[in-house]
Amino acid sequence: MEMPVFTIRGKNHRERGVDYGVQCKELIQGVLERYIRFFNGGHTAVSWDEAKVISKEFLPFIRSYSPELLDELEGIAQGADVEFDDLLTLNSRSEAMTLVRRPPSDKEELDGCSSVAVLPDASANGHTILAQNWDTYTWQEYGTVILQILRDDGPDLMIVTEAGQLARYGMNQAGIALGVNSLQKTYNPEVFGIPSVFIRRKFLEQDRYVDAVNQIFGAESMLPMYYVAAYCGDAMGFEKLKDGQLVLYPENGLIAHSNHIRHPHYAYQVDALGGTLYRDRRILKHLQPKAGAVTMEDIKDAFKDHFGYPFSVCRHGDSRKTELNRISTLGCILMDVTDRRIWVCKGTPCCGEFKEYMWERPHKKSDWDQIEKW
Repeated sequence: MEMPVFTIRGKNHRERGVDYGVQCKELIQGVLERYIRFFNGGHTAVSWDEAKVISKEFLPFIRSYSPELLDELEGIAQGADVEFDDLLTLNSRSEAMTLVRRPPSDKEELDGCSSVAVLPDASANGHTILAQNWDTYTWQEYGTVILQILRDDGPDLMIVTEAGQLARYGMNQAGIALGVNSLQKTYNPEVFGIPSVFIRRKFLEQDRYVDAVNQIFGAESMLPMYYVAAYCGDAMGFEKLKDGQLVLYPENGLIAHSNHIRHPHYAYQVDALGGTLYRDRRILKHLQPKAGAVTMEDIKDAFKDHFGYPFSVCRHGDSRKTELNRISTLGCILMDVTDRRIWVCKGTPCCGEFKEYMWERPHKKSDWDQIEKW
């Protein structure tokens, strides 16, 4: 079983959005139907219509940060024959869910994704590798896709996301890659800043490492979020909080993260955090003893780890939860940032197979070969 891949073309964001919408029309409509059912079924603190009202409040912030991405969303809505407001809500649904209209339900699942960056001094081949397990509601598997976005105004992109969204994880031909984990949940009394999806996509559109990193620092956002930025020879983690960013640097050539704040100068945690407190350490348990000789197979094994099952690195839905409230690993993404290669396993990596997704225009990678690396 593989994630479907769509190659998106167009001379600007609007045209690429229309092409995206046309190609993924059925999937996008199906994704929206499932989200509407989830929100209106009482699984979140707001209904879908309330979330749509909230999401429109992000428009001035997004327009100031990246008006071209709003053009792309409008194109997607046109191509997929859906309402722009629904698509905007899909791309800011996590933020809308934190604006409290009632106390959060005890039906809500805890935890989320796991990631690791492996630097050249830790890897067997001297490459930089970024790996990510994507954990979210099991029903969201329906809309998981890979987008290859062909651009004449920058490097081509390879993105793993949900149909209708601008980005979740990925890399570009300049050798810049991104992983993301949610941090402890925050409930906000007001709307502010840029939804994370827009930050992720704008990060991946950059062809200079510093410009990509500055997209994280330059965007105020509602949700605490961990971003791991990787480039040939380097990686850094950023725990992005309301008051600023806590920067994590590699230790022994590795940076592992799950869903709690790890920076040593952050003094407390406020939520019941579940399996996140051991998942990052389980990844390191696999990889630290092999530092200097870590292979891609070692990384795959780390992301198959079942300690604490089902709340494990390789996440399986909790049978005690209702079907719509179960969280599973929807995919595992492996990125060799040095060679600019990407492999994706759909579903849990303990059961699925990894497939390499090839660039439509591999010759374009050479446009960035002369950029001075680490």
